[in-house]
Amino acid sequence: MSQENLGQDLEALREDVTRLRSDLSQLAKSLLDKGKSETDTAKDRVIEELVSNFRSARDKSSETVETVEHKIQEKPLMSLLIAFLAGLILGKLFESR
Repeated sequence: MSQENLGQDLEALREDVTRLRSDLSQLAKSLLDKGKSETDTAKDRVIEELVSNFRSARDKSSETVETVEHKIQEKPLMSLLIAFLAGLILGKLFESR
């Protein structure tokens, strides 16, 4: 009788291991699917933020260009003098000796 009980216990243990293996496989698949979903969501958020930041930078640069153009139109001689002096200074800095 003891061998019959041992055989039944071994068979029950095999069934339990098979079910456990199946459950772990399903759990791993579920976690993988959830991870992919979270990654896709994070990727979409990052892309949206990058696009938003790019648009904001583009708008600010356009505003800056317009401001500089306006100042140049207001004081063209002063702007020319500043550009000339900046060119002289940069020329001296990068002059090969």
